[in-house]
Amino acid sequence: MSQRRRDRTEERHALARACQFCRSRKIRCDNKRPSCGSCVTQAQQCAYVFRAPKERPTLAAMSALQSEKTRLEKILMALRDASPADREKILKSAVATEVDLDVSPFFSVDETGKIDSFGPSSALQASIHRSATVESPTPRQICNNLFANAALQRQREYELYHLPDIDGVPTPLAIHLLDLHWSRQHHAFLLTYRPAITRDLLDGGPNCSSFLLQSIFACSSKFSRRLEVCDTPSNPETAGGRFFRRCDELLAQGLLLTTPSIPTVVGLLLLGSTFIAFGITSKGWLYTGYALRMIYDLGIHLDCKVTSENAERVEIRRRVFWGAFICDKLQSFYLGRPVGIQLRDSHVSRQLMDMYEEKEISIPYRDPATVAEQPVLPHMPIPIYSISTFQNFCLLSKIMTMIINKFYVVGATATAARASLQTIEDALDSWKTSLPRQLQFESGRPDSCLQPSVMSLYGIYYSLIILLHRPLISDGHLRLLAPPESSWKRCTDAAREITGLVVIYQSEYTLRSAPYLLGYALYVACTIHVRNAAATEILCAGDHCRLLISSLKCLDELSVPNPGIRKPTRIIRNIMRSNSLDQIIDTDRNRLVSESHSIDPPPILDFDLEAVLRMFPGRPSADDGNIMKDGTADDFTTFGLGNSNCEDILYGFMEDI
Repeated sequence: MSQRRRDRTEERHALARACQFCRSRKIRCDNKRPSCGSCVTQAQQCAYVFRAPKERPTLAAMSALQSEKTRLEKILMALRDASPADREKILKSAVATEVDLDVSPFFSVDETGKIDSFGPSSALQASIHRSATVESPTPRQICNNLFANAALQRQREYELYHLPDIDGVPTPLAIHLLDLHWSRQHHAFLLTYRPAITRDLLDGGPNCSSFLLQSIFACSSKFSRRLEVCDTPSNPETAGGRFFRRCDELLAQGLLLTTPSIPTVVGLLLLGSTFIAFGITSKGWLYTGYALRMIYDLGIHLDCKVTSENAERVEIRRRVFWGAFICDKLQSFYLGRPVGIQLRDSHVSRQLMDMYEEKEISIPYRDPATVAEQPVLPHMPIPIYSISTFQNFCLLSKIMTMIINKFYVVGATATAARASLQTIEDALDSWKTSLPRQLQFESGRPDSCLQPSVMSLYGIYYSLIILLHRPLISDGHLRLLAPPESSWKRCTDAAREITGLVVIYQSEYTLRSAPYLLGYALYVACTIHVRNAAATEILCAGDHCRLLISSLKCLDELSVPNPGIRKPTRIIRNIMRSNSLDQIIDTDRNRLVSESHSIDPPPILDFDLEAVLRMFPGRPSADDGNIMKDGTADDFTTFGLGNSNCEDILYGFMEDI
C-alpha cells in the first residue's frame, strides 16, 4: 500500500472512531474490523459511517444569526405597537418570508433522524442572511403603497351600502352624511384619514370609533337639507341634535376623556369647530382644549421616523397635528384667547405621503334625495388640490401664530408690534408669492383656481393682512398717533379682495355649504368696509357701500349653516347705525335706500386718514399720561382690550355671544 493510500485510510479511521451501533448506544467501540466486539456480542450488523468533524462556528454564521435575531425583535416590536389590522399584515409578511424560501434541498438528516442544515456555508444560511439584509423601502415606495391602499379603500366604500346600518344610523342617511363630510368639512383641515376610517369601519379597527362616526354625522348635519336630520323639521338649527346627544353619551359612558386616542382627538376637534360655528363658544373651546391636551399626551406633537410598517400611522398623526394646529389658531382669533400649541412645538413634518386626494377631480356634492331641488352647477373639472392646500394652510397658520403673539395677546406692546410689522408682512408676501401655480387665485383672472378650499385659504390670508395692520390705526392698545397711511390702504385692498372672492364662491358653489372660516374672513372685511363708508362723503361712498351691502348679503346666507355668524353680523349693523349709515343703507334689507346712490364711482384710492381715525373711539391725545415719546401707549390697559368700554371687534368678537 502506498504511503498516500495508507494516510487516507488512517484518516478515515480517525474520522470514524465508533460504529453506528456503538454510537447510538453511546458505548465504547473497539473499532475492530469487520465487526467490533459489541456488534459480535449483540449479533448486530457493524457499520462505520465516515463523516467530517463539525466545523466551528464562523463569523459569517454568527453574523447571520445575529441578523435573524434583530429581524425577529423588530417584528415583535412592530406587533406590540400595531393595531389588530396591522398585526395581521405584519404576521402575513413574516410568514410569507419563510414560505417563499424553499429550504428542503438544504436540510440533512443524520443517522439518528435529527434534522440539520449542511453547515453555515450552505444555501439555506445564505438565503436567511440575504432576507435579513433586504434594503428598506424608499420614500417613493412608501408613498406609492399608501396611494394604492387609498385607491383600494375608496373602491371598498361601495360595501357600505350593503350594511344594515352604520353605528345605529340607517345606511342611506349615514352614507349621505359621510358624503357631505368627505366633500366639505374633510378638506378644510384633513383631520380624518379616509382610507383608515373606511377600512376600520368595514373590518373593525382602532381608527374608526362610534364617537368619531357620531361626530362626523353631527357636524355634517348642518350642511344637509334633509328634514330627517333635524329634531324639529321646521327649525334648521336643530340639525344633528340626536347625533350631538349621542356624542355626549359616549363621552360620559365610555370615559373617553380619560383614555386618549386619535379617533377621540379627531371627534373632539370636529365637534369643537362646529359648536363655535353654531355660536356655542364655551363648549367648542373646551372640546378643542381637550383634544389639544390629548395630542400632547399621545405624543402626536413628536414626529416619527417613517418605515413601511408605520407609514399609515405616521400619516394619520401628521394630519391630526396640523389640523389641530390650524383649528387652534382660528379659534384664538374667534374667542380672543391664547393659542394652545406654540410655534416651538410645531416640529412635526408637513410632508404628507398619501397624495391620492391631490389630483382627485372635484365634483360638487348633490344630494340624490333632493337633487331635483338643487341647481346644476356649471363647473369645469379640476383637481381638488387637497394636499397642497392643506400644507400651505399649515404654513399660513404659523404666521397666524406670530400675529397673535405679537399683536393681540395680553402683554403685547406697540414697540414690539411695530418692530415685528415688517417681518410678518414680508412673511405674508413671501407665502403668497411662493404658492404653487395650481393654488394661485386672483378674482379677475379666468384661470384662477376656484376650489372652495383654496378660496377659503385666500380669505384667511387677506384677513391676516387686516389683522396685522388694523391695530396700528384702531382704538386698541397698539394705536399710533401718526399711523402709516399705507396700513389702512392695505386693509382696504384686502377687504375688497375678500368680498370679491366670497361673491365668486357664492356664484360657483352657493354659501349654503361654506365653512365658518369663510364667514369670519368676510366679517373682517366688513369691519373695513363699514369704516370707509362712514368716513367718506355720502355722495362718494357708493363703492364702499356696494361692497358693504354685498358682504352683508353673503353673511346672511352664511349664517344658515353657521348660526354663530349672526353675532359678527350684528356688530357690523350696530356700527352702521351708530354712524348714521342707515341714511343710505337699509341695514335690515341690505340695499341702498336711494337709487341715486346705486351708481358706483371709480374706486377711491386716496384716503382721508383723519376721517378714518375719527371712526375709532378712544384715540389717545398728546396729553395722555400713558403716551410714550414714540406716540404709542405704554401699557395694555390704556385703551383697547384692557378697557371694558372699548371692544376689540376683531380679536375675541365671539367671547360674549
